[in-house]
Amino acid sequence: MTSTPIGTADTPHRIDLPCAWTRQTLEADPSWIWPFEKAHTEELDAALRLSQETGLGPFEVTKSDFPLPTFGAVLQKLLDELEHGRGVVLMRGFPVERYSVDELRRIYWGLGTHMGTAESQNIDGELMQDIADRGFDYTKSEHRGSMTAAKLRPHCDITDVVGLLCVRHAKSGGKSTLCSSSTVYNEVFDKHPEYLSVIHEGFRFDLDGKGPTGHPKEVTNPLPIFSWCEGQLSCRYNQKAIEEGAEKIGAPLNELQQAAVAFIGDTAIRPDLQYEMDFQPGDIQWLNNYVILHSRTEYEDHAEPDRKRLLLRLWLNHPKARPLDDDFANKALMGPRKGVKKRAATYELAD
Repeated sequence: MTSTPIGTADTPHRIDLPCAWTRQTLEADPSWIWPFEKAHTEELDAALRLSQETGLGPFEVTKSDFPLPTFGAVLQKLLDELEHGRGVVLMRGFPVERYSVDELRRIYWGLGTHMGTAESQNIDGELMQDIADRGFDYTKSEHRGSMTAAKLRPHCDITDVVGLLCVRHAKSGGKSTLCSSSTVYNEVFDKHPEYLSVIHEGFRFDLDGKGPTGHPKEVTNPLPIFSWCEGQLSCRYNQKAIEEGAEKIGAPLNELQQAAVAFIGDTAIRPDLQYEMDFQPGDIQWLNNYVILHSRTEYEDHAEPDRKRLLLRLWLNHPKARPLDDDFANKALMGPRKGVKKRAATYELAD
């Protein structure tokens, strides 16, 4: 990539915005936790019934099929908070116990239509994915961590926003951990400026069989970990994908690259920076992927199938999102801001 001109808004500099928070500042001001109000729950319930009367499938429902006359405005404020505030909102207290899982999918989808456009999350073309342990082995590059009970490293997903609705929590563990990638950038800027050139250059991320061709060794085009565009900083980080991508192209990270990548991962789990929370049934966690790194602790699940941990995930793009460099935004080789291409599994290792 070309170097950034000196003295422009995209010259590397510290971030002094609400999205550059620490654990202490997030704990001190819980205004990012939004409880569901009775009126909003009733509005969602009414929209559910109306959408069912249309005869449309859950993921065929459009915004007009799922009217939210007052709660829709709340969701627009939520998008503003994700983009211009701390980058995280936790909506808490939706009565999931009143509904079947299929009804929850319809409600969650309908809610999402008021926020943006859903993107495919896997080669099956799923626009909403069940996050549950399927017994996969996370040590294998072709197995996604979201389908295991393993501890996940800090990372960000590929669309503007990721949303997680908790239907059931684990028997133990499975805590969600969050960190401001803007704060991590400040730590790099202050303590290791020699890493700046590295993190603004491109890394080829492993696509673990989810690329357009499905080849198990397919990797992304060069993507920087931190990208400036029109004065705004965006993050794309996944240490596992970076390291395995370098290995697959036969160009292991050099000493400086490895040190920079590891420093970001280690900084993101520092106790003074990382915020840890328990998912409760009825929680919906919304994250701006460009300013938040998220991870998860290992968990032990219930034995009974109907009690096992279950989260519903949406990947959304929305019109209020920050500008992105087109190359940086092409994270799945499907074009800027696009999700995973739906296709047949043509390779044995493809997910």
